[in-house]
Formats: sequence, structure tokens, C-alpha cells
Amino acid sequence: MKSRLEFTLPEEKCEFELAHHGMDFALTCHDIDQQLRNWLKHGHEFKTADAALEAVRENLRKCLESYGVSLDMIE
Repeated sequence: MKSRLEFTLPEEKCEFELAHHGMDFALTCHDIDQQLRNWLKHGHEFKTADAALEAVRENLRKCLESYGVSLDMIE
């Protein structure tokens, strides 16, 4: 079975980029899930909810960067 996605460029550039990098975004979600699981299972040193949220945001940005994608791709 084959499937084809077609985009009208440059009008649908955002949609094309998101489709093209879908696996990168999925892997980012997986990595974040694993980090959260590790913190829950093995503990963490966050003193406040704000500190935990900052750590999650930082981890998200690092994961996105490691896969060569960015939330800025979403317009």
C-alpha cells in the first residue's frame, strides 16, 4: 500500500514541514514522557511546582533541538 501527501508550496509550507517532521515531534513526545516517568519513579529535587514546570519546558526545548525541530514551525 502506498500513500501520497501533496502540498501547494509555498502556501502550505507550514503544513508540509509539520508532516515532514512528524516523527521528530513524536520522538520528542516520547523522550519527554520517559523523562517524566523517570522523575516520578526515581524522584526529583524540585522544590516547587514552578521549578518542575521550568525543568519540563527546558527538557522539551532540548529534545526538540536534538531532533532539529522547533515549536516555531507551527504558525
